[in-house]
Amino acid sequence: MAKVLKRGRNIPLNFTSGTVLVLKPAPGKELEPGARALDLPFDFKLFNKTGDILLHISFSATRITFKDYARRSLGDGRGKEQTVDMNFNRSVMYGDTVSIHHYVTDSDFERYQILLNGITVYHFDKRVPGPATEISYTRLVQRPYHYWGPNRWDVDVYQIGDLLLEDRLALERGR
Repeated sequence: MAKVLKRGRNIPLNFTSGTVLVLKPAPGKELEPGARALDLPFDFKLFNKTGDILLHISFSATRITFKDYARRSLGDGRGKEQTVDMNFNRSVMYGDTVSIHHYVTDSDFERYQILLNGITVYHFDKRVPGPATEISYTRLVQRPYHYWGPNRWDVDVYQIGDLLLEDRLALERGR
């Protein structure tokens, strides 16, 4: 059963290696007047139990940005920002899903495979240790206080073996 992640909130999560996190816009009357279903920008953050940001994904009209942040570090703790150019034309079709596959590579290095509608758009090398224990969602505000993005997302974490064969193949092809 999906947990509901609301704008400006955090929810607990058990997202470990070998699992897939699936985010889908929750149905309902969550849109502000004049907003399209998945207007941009918005972002998600995955936290570990010590409050480090394992993965911060920001969606804008022209790109997706990935970064992380370690609270305990000899430097400033910020990892290198990485981007993928996309052309969302200010809105993504309603019903789109964001999926994150947490996996270990052949060298035991952990990565996140990020998919939109089942298509791999990026692989993010995990730098900060630990499983994700919490997720947050933020819609950015533009004056005069117009919110972009849906108010709520349905959040599920699946074991790879629980997915349909075609979904498992999509994960494998994207690696």
